Amino acid sequence: MIQIYLGLLALGHRVRRRDDRGQTAAEYMGIVVIVAIIIVAIATSGIGTTIAGNITTKISQIFGAT
Repeated sequence: MIQIYLGLLALGHRVRRRDDRGQTAAEYMGIVVIVAIIIVAIATSGIGTTIAGNITTKISQIFGAT
């Protein structure tokens, strides 16, 4: 009885591993799509120029330029 259970458990593990193949690539693609959406939203909203201006101001303050 234990041998049958262990055999079915091993079979289920092999089937589950086969189903997970390629999942990592799909997850990376999802992350890339989300980042692209965020970049497009920043670029089209005009907040990008505000952020760039603030960064330039802070860098100028750090290095002593006015």
